[in-house]
Parts: sequence; structure tokens; C-alpha cells
Amino acid sequence: MRRFTGISASKGLVMGPVHRLHHGTAGLVRVVGLPVREQALFDAAVILAKEELHVLEEKTDGTQQAILMFQRMMLEDAGLLTQVAQRIADGDGAAAAMEWVGRHYAATLENLDDEYMSQRSVDVLDVCRRVVNILDGEPRKAPELEVPCILVGERIFPSDIISIDRAKILGFATSGGSIQSHAAIMARTMDIPAVVQLGNEMLDYSEGQAAILDAYNGDMIVKPDADAVRYAQRRIVGEGMLKKRMAFLKDQPCVTKDGTTVTLLANCSSPTDIRAAMDAGADGVGLLRSEFVITGDHIPGEDEQYYYYMTCLEAAAGRPVTICTFDIGADKRVADLEDTINYSPLGMRGVRLQLSHPELFVTQMRALLRTALKGDLRIMFPMITGPADWKEALELVEVAKSQLRREGVPFNEKVPLGAMIEVPSAALLADEILADRCSFVHIGTNDLTQYTYAADRRDSRMSGYFTGWPHAVGRLIDMVVAAAWSQELPVTICGVSATDPDTAERFIRQGVRGLCMEARSLMQIKAHLLELDLNQPPRFQR
Repeated sequence: MRRFTGISASKGLVMGPVHRLHHGTAGLVRVVGLPVREQALFDAAVILAKEELHVLEEKTDGTQQAILMFQRMMLEDAGLLTQVAQRIADGDGAAAAMEWVGRHYAATLENLDDEYMSQRSVDVLDVCRRVVNILDGEPRKAPELEVPCILVGERIFPSDIISIDRAKILGFATSGGSIQSHAAIMARTMDIPAVVQLGNEMLDYSEGQAAILDAYNGDMIVKPDADAVRYAQRRIVGEGMLKKRMAFLKDQPCVTKDGTTVTLLANCSSPTDIRAAMDAGADGVGLLRSEFVITGDHIPGEDEQYYYYMTCLEAAAGRPVTICTFDIGADKRVADLEDTINYSPLGMRGVRLQLSHPELFVTQMRALLRTALKGDLRIMFPMITGPADWKEALELVEVAKSQLRREGVPFNEKVPLGAMIEVPSAALLADEILADRCSFVHIGTNDLTQYTYAADRRDSRMSGYFTGWPHAVGRLIDMVVAAAWSQELPVTICGVSATDPDTAERFIRQGVRGLCMEARSLMQIKAHLLELDLNQPPRFQR
């Protein structure tokens, strides 16, 4: 028995055989023709690869579809295509040229300071591998697994997860990778246990062996002994019983023993996520980041946004959906705005970027105001720093309303507008912000912690600031709650801290009455809150 320890990317516990994915290309018998022939072969391979990706797109939606669209867009990137053409003109074969350029592009992304963008290197390698396999005559079909397996590899590509029968994937483990990779994001969306950064030795040692993947603790136990198997089996049975209990809790209102009602909302990124969250018992969507509608290099127009937001409302089946306006500039790159973004947490992002591009903001407002006629939609502005930008945002909302009235386009005149408090300056000035036409307030604890402690949330060395109870952040939350209560406004916490039962209890005791988190954590938090009595001393250590 051998235990390998990495980082959990998607929680869960499974047992089964290990299947190793090999992503190497053949390329052993390549005959290189004249450049004109190699260029023609390359062009044909790109067309076929885009068609294959389009077919896969039609079988998916939401996050998975966006990932495939990103890959397809890479095959239209002028810089990539020009570099391949230049290497072919210099005498390289089409496959070799694509391999070199793909590795070059991937290395450039991987070396970026932004972890989210660095992980897009895997998507570049994935799509380049597809083109190279076409040129080499290699199959692009996924391996046909006879039994459900734990997939392992240096990295797992998004196309691996999409193309393999979901019933045959127990979980996946990688020697490297990141919790920010698209494969990890998809694993969380599809509820597939996943562990990353287990080390290269794990690959050869685990291939073809039986294993236990404990993605709660970030462990993979290869060749487990009888005791380890029995212990894992007991945990899996217990987890199954817990899931049944959570299913029972789904239809119960979240009311503490002393009669305090708490609203449990889901953090979503697509209509697929919303439907899953509603099935999991969410009271609604507390945070839908609208920048996920941007799947290419350019921001979609008003009508395209309108239809997307309509789809999100329909997925919520009548429950409220809070849509956060574009937060571009942190980890979302858009060619339309390249000249104005420096991709820094302290730079042009969130509402300050939108205010510098009023046409972008007004277009989104028009789409949202129109959509709000069709259901319970609320609009929230991200990265509010103080009363000035809050007021300016409100003025642009009025511009959008005036345009729609003048054009005779129906819209909701009274759509609720809320502030996302995730900057210390906004917390300190919350009383002024919330007193001016604000309908609700959400506190984003991830960014609020980052800015309070000057701790980059993308830097793993800073993780200690994001675990346990952040006392300084707690005091800022007290200020926001006091300001909100004085205006009789509901306060919701958004962030990973809401998924910890003790921390969630702290928030409720502070006066917070809404929690927003990933759907999978909702029932665990509900079970804890149903046993909570605010008249009794807290169960956690002060």
C-alpha cells in the first residue's frame, strides 16, 4: 500500500481500478512534403478539428460548452495560425509545426502570474493535440473503458472528461495541474472527485492497480490493504446515508431552532449550474457572474445577452437570480478591452472598468432590465469601492432606462439593485452606499479577505489568510451588517468561507441572513443551521 498526497480539486471518495491516460503523439513515421502540401493538410486538419469540437459543443452546455468554444476560438487565432504557417514555410511538417507552436503558446500562458490564465495552457495543448492527431492519422475517440475507473495522467484535458462516458469515470488524479484548470472546474460542476499535484511517481506506480481516491483529504492510496478498503467502504456507505439525509432536508425551510430564517443561495456560472443548484435545494441564485456569457474575444451584444439571461431565469424555475455585472479584468481577457486592462487585482476591473466604458455598461443594463420583466431578477454591481462609483453606476442605469423608454422597449422599472461589498473602503463607507437606492447587499469574503490582508488569493503561500476566522474581516462585516440593518436591507455572504459550518454560524450570529455557496455544500450547511439556537452560546471556539 502506498499513499500519495496532493491537493483536492473536487471533493468525494471513490474506489476502483486505475486507468492511465497517455497524451503523447505518434509522429514516428512522418513524411514531410512540400510546404504548399503541408499547409493544405494543416488547413484541412484545422477545419476538421473545429467541426469535431462543434459536435461536442452541441452535446454539452454551460461551463463545458464554454470551454469547447474557447478551444475552437484558439483555432481561429491569427497569431497561432501565422506561426504555424511560418514554420511550415521554413520546412517543418504540418504536425511538427503545430506541436512546436502549441508548446510555445502553452509555455507563454503557463508562465503568467495569473493562475487562472496560466491554466489555459492545458486547453491550448488539448486543441493542438487534436489537430496533430488528425495529421498523424491517430484516433480522437476516447478510450472505451470496460468498467468504471479512476483516471490518472500528467494532466487531464477537458476533452477527456467530455468524451468519456460519465458512468465510467469514478474520479481523476493528476501528477501536476491546478484546482483552477478547466478539467478541475468541470469536475466540480459534474460532481467528479479529483485530486491534483500528486507527483510524477504516482503515474507509473498506480497504472493498472486498484486505488482509493480520497478527494476530501487530497490523497490517493494505491494497492490499499484490507483495513484501508474496509475503512473506505464504511466512509462511502456513510456518505451515501448522509446524501439521503441531505435529500430529505432539501424541501425543508432553513429555520434555526430559535425561529431565524436563513436564505441559502447558490453560486452559479451557467444555466446548467442553475438547474443543478435548484435540484440541490437552493432557494435561488445568489451570484451569477455574467462574464461567463463572454466565450470568445468580444463582448456579446444586447440581444445575445438578453437571450442568455432569459435562459438563466428559466433554469431557476421561478426562484430569484442575482446577476453580477461584468467583472472583467481579474482573470477574464477580452480583446475589445485589451488596451485598458492590466490584469491586476488592484487594476481596472469590476465596476470601475465598466464606468470607464459606459457604452458596455449601458448595453448590459438594457439587456438585464428587459430580462427582469420575465422573472425575479436582481442586478448587483461588483467591486464597489465607495459612494461615488455606486452613484455613477446608478446614473448609468437611468441612462439605460431612458433609452428603453424612448424606444418603446418594455422593461422592469423597479428591478432591485444591490452592491457587492468586497473592498475594505466599501465596508468602511457602507452606510453611505446602502442609503442611496440600494435594495440588498452581498459581502464577497474571498476578495474582502484578499484586500484586507494584502494577500493574493492566487498565491498558495497566502492560503493561511483564507482559512479559519479572519478577525479583521469579521470587524468589517460587522460594519456592513450594522449599516444594512439600519436600512432594513438583507445581507448575504458570498464566498468559500460560507461552506464551513462554524464560520457560517458566526455569520448568522453577526446578523447575516443569507449565505451563497457552491450547490454541493448547501444541505450540509442547512443541517448545521437547523440545529442552531441563537439564544444559546456558540458551539465554536471564540
